[in-house]
Amino acid sequence: MYYDDFFDSLEHIIQFIRSEQREQIQKAAKMVADCLSNKGVLAVMDTGHMLKYEALTRAGGLVTISPFHYELVVENQADQRSITRSPELLADMEARKAALALDASNMQQGDVLFINSNSGRTTNVIEIAIQAAERGIHTIGIASLQQMTHCEAEHPSGKKLFDVVAIAIDNGAPHGDAAVVVHDNEKMCPMSGISAATVLWAIQAEAVELLQAKGLNPTIYRSVHVSGHTYIENQREQFLQQGF
Repeated sequence: MYYDDFFDSLEHIIQFIRSEQREQIQKAAKMVADCLSNKGVLAVMDTGHMLKYEALTRAGGLVTISPFHYELVVENQADQRSITRSPELLADMEARKAALALDASNMQQGDVLFINSNSGRTTNVIEIAIQAAERGIHTIGIASLQQMTHCEAEHPSGKKLFDVVAIAIDNGAPHGDAAVVVHDNEKMCPMSGISAATVLWAIQAEAVELLQAKGLNPTIYRSVHVSGHTYIENQREQFLQQGF
């Protein structure tokens, strides 16, 4: 049954993350705890479709996490002209956009940036990871090793996400992402969103325990449906005062 195939696939990936990625998750959690103990910033750059929603302002999640996203919108593209740009020029344009995005962000040396990209091959995520490291921003990459292995790198350096981040965590998703074989059709039920969220929550759980061992109690969102908006606003004020 497809129903059982889905849960079998999901259980396999969660167990893979729990056992095979434990050491990397613990390293990431220590990086996060060290950052927050110094009142640093945690940010998430997501091209994997789920963490941009799962990571931010969620009940039971750390208040400190903020998004990092950028895009360049040009309305007058003169579409009647056919302009061919070389891969080198496109890479240079992306590098300049990445630099401006990091300049415009509030991230500084010692902060932590999560980069979630299932294929881990696109120019923008590689460029951000490289430039973030140059600025002393620590990077944690979440991607599918299987998917990354089967993809060609887009960045002119030939590097992929796990080549350029400080800590690499395999989300365990299969090549092509979908896990359930469907008769006379495409596979279904992608795994990368659920598995990336699992990785992120595991890192947060471990990081909070490390922080409490240091005598620091980070601000964790309570559900608005439990205590109302006023309580949440008070939590945000607490976070701003203590810095974590």
